[in-house]
Amino acid sequence: MLEMFQMGKYGAYVWSSYGLALFIMGYVAIKPLMDKKVIFKELMMKYRRESQNLAGKKQEQKQEQGQS
Repeated sequence: MLEMFQMGKYGAYVWSSYGLALFIMGYVAIKPLMDKKVIFKELMMKYRRESQNLAGKKQEQKQEQGQS
């Protein structure tokens, strides 16, 4: 059993390769989830800004109509 983990003189290379591959696969799986949160926040901020701009324009139009 111990020989299986040591793999002769190649054990360090093999196990570091497995570890690196596992890390990369984990990163590839988790990164989109982290990006999704950031993108969602940015979209919500953009939506709120545009909603405020639209509300401001509507209010300006009402004021212009009231003055006419």
